[in-house]
Amino acid sequence: MKNQAGWWLITLLVAVAAAALPALADQAVYKWVDEEGVVHFSETPPQDAPSGSVEKLTVQPAPPGAARQAAVPPDKPPAARRTQRQPAPASAPAEAAVPDISAMTLDELDRRCDAARERKIAPLRQAEIEKCQADKRNDPAWCERFNADFGDAGRTINGTMRPRMFDDLPEYVDALDERNRRGR
Repeated sequence: MKNQAGWWLITLLVAVAAAALPALADQAVYKWVDEEGVVHFSETPPQDAPSGSVEKLTVQPAPPGAARQAAVPPDKPPAARRTQRQPAPASAPAEAAVPDISAMTLDELDRRCDAARERKIAPLRQAEIEKCQADKRNDPAWCERFNADFGDAGRTINGTMRPRMFDDLPEYVDALDERNRRGR
């Protein structure tokens, strides 16, 4: 009997959610410009705005995952999509050629990931060391030892986990895709 009541509750919740979805499908947003030229957006029309200055916009929420799908061309495999780079602007320094990761060993992929991560973390770590050393009460050698693992995962004071920094770099994503492709 208890199990049957649970199913009725779940069925009722699904029915209520299904009934609410059409109401959320198209939301109206009002846009208007005030006397000072500031553009405003609101879910309700303003009371004091001139009638011709209010524009009603209809917003349709994107389906889940639409942003990711739009950013990735569907006609190419994941590894090919990531290795194509946009040409650098003329003022920017020339970027190194994109290596063929399918020809690299797993150790080479790991070293490539670690090198990319270190390039991002090194200036941040150095800034923390300098900030620590700026306090004359701190021993400079202690500041370097304390920040040697800057950016690594660890526990915070309250016991929660602090995630590792820069594990979402393109090199890591490419390496993960390659590992998955190889079946490891």
